[in-house]
Amino acid sequence: MKYKLVSLNVGGPECYQTDKGELESAYRKTPVKEPTFLSFLNFVGDEQADKKNHGGIDQAVCLYPAQHYKHFEKEYNQLFPFPSFGENITVDGIDERTVNIGDIFMMGEAELQVTKPRKPCYIIARTHGIDDFPKRVQTTGYTGFYLRVLKEGYVQAGDELLLKASNPHGVKVADVNDVKYHDPHNQEKIRRIIEVEAFPEEDRASLIKRLS
Repeated sequence: MKYKLVSLNVGGPECYQTDKGELESAYRKTPVKEPTFLSFLNFVGDEQADKKNHGGIDQAVCLYPAQHYKHFEKEYNQLFPFPSFGENITVDGIDERTVNIGDIFMMGEAELQVTKPRKPCYIIARTHGIDDFPKRVQTTGYTGFYLRVLKEGYVQAGDELLLKASNPHGVKVADVNDVKYHDPHNQEKIRRIIEVEAFPEEDRASLIKRLS
């Protein structure tokens, strides 16, 4: 499988005004056209304001599927230009329901591995002035997801995201979202998820606590 990287986006912490006051965040990113180096931690030019909950090896890259934009533009009757979901890479055609935790992709010179869904938080609501935005993202399952970097290298908008290896456990990103938001005590699903080696240890520990 291959998908197109339609927008590569970076940004750093900034303070900006919202309808509920000032917010410090690196959520608002800017598309870049030139080749950009991707390290094990982030794209050059990309940083996090809240390093406790964002960034790190397992969240080096945030991906959001381009086609999901149409759903929310219709729901809220407004345009959302890339990258309105604060993502590093906007990729056309990829989907949480078909991508496995642990899948490995090539993108430009870099190699990446899917780790976990992206958790929509209050920042998306504050940035866009839409109170129920995080809840709607959770309900639809259109969360996007994170990737760790297995091989560093240059990446550029227009590159293809190529599936190199599909994880044999077959646990979809959507399966993790389902346990997180809709079926939190499904023992069978939890056991399947925690068996995936690529799933981050901190998240695995949290799910293990739910096992009876």
